Amino acid sequence: MAQAFASNHSFRLSVKSLEHNVDPNVIHARVQELGRSITRLSGLEHATFNFFTQAKRPVPSLGKAPVPTAEPSLYGALQVEAPLGKFRAVLRCVGDWLDRTKQNNLFAVEIPPAHTITLTTNQAKVLAQLLTLGESLLPPQPLYLAQAEGYINTFGEITPAARANLLLTRHRVGLSGDEAQDLNARAMGPFKTLAEKYQHFRKELLACKQEINLDEDFWQVMHDKAVTMSLPEADAQFLKAERLHTLRAEADRARQQAEATADAERQRQRQQQQRLLDYRNTFEALVVDTLNLHNAGPEPDTFHQEVMARLSAADFSRGRLTQGREFYRLSPQEADAQEKSVLNELYLLSGLL
Repeated sequence: MAQAFASNHSFRLSVKSLEHNVDPNVIHARVQELGRSITRLSGLEHATFNFFTQAKRPVPSLGKAPVPTAEPSLYGALQVEAPLGKFRAVLRCVGDWLDRTKQNNLFAVEIPPAHTITLTTNQAKVLAQLLTLGESLLPPQPLYLAQAEGYINTFGEITPAARANLLLTRHRVGLSGDEAQDLNARAMGPFKTLAEKYQHFRKELLACKQEINLDEDFWQVMHDKAVTMSLPEADAQFLKAERLHTLRAEADRARQQAEATADAERQRQRQQQQRLLDYRNTFEALVVDTLNLHNAGPEPDTFHQEVMARLSAADFSRGRLTQGREFYRLSPQEADAQEKSVLNELYLLSGLL
């Protein structure tokens, strides 16, 4: 089972069944159960496993026990490589499993740089000796750093409870306060608090201007950034939902503003059309009341000129004309267009009188 460590910040635990009189299917089920129990531990979802058949042929698997095939291999041993900070959690998990199964096993713990401890037992109390001895051999700084990084990956920062646990670890492994503080800062990286990570991640999310982008490549990039900055998955999803809410609210406001603008424009046009119609009626009444259409000129242009000249000549008519234009708030071009339209119709009508 010996192989090179993936990291100096990890340890390796091997568990091999020594039960020769037990049904191989039972041993296989117990090994799978142990694998599942370890992967359920916080921070060990992606731990590296090797499962060995009872014929000692390795079957690699990452983060979970392999799913049996149509002709399943029967496992008799497993090996897991996990962060040093998870040493106590893994050994306690194995102890609970041993307490349930009462199965005689060979346990081997490999600790960098070159420590190996082996123990054969079927009792959890005896296995506890492996925990005590193993922790005494763990390199202090990598152990502390791995535990601090584990808390940060889970909570995004070193919480008060995590700080209390790290204080116990610091005393247990003999680190000074300054050493522990330096390791805490190293584990946190450039962001000293979870609030700083939130602020940075929110700023990055501002680059997303459309809701659909959060379901495509952009979010994959942001997810990778969250992993890099040790922002927990739950927090990243919360900030994603927050940005989605903002984008949807902005889209709703933009839609409502567009609808309001369109409604206002339609209302303005309706009012404008009504003003034009009212002025047209007023001008028509003024012309009919004031002028003798029988004396109209022979040509439309002459007719227009004569009518406007007569209206302008009389103070009363000129006042009504000016008052109508101002009352209906028409531009000179708008008033002129309505007047010409009315006069054209009156000209045609005058030829029938």
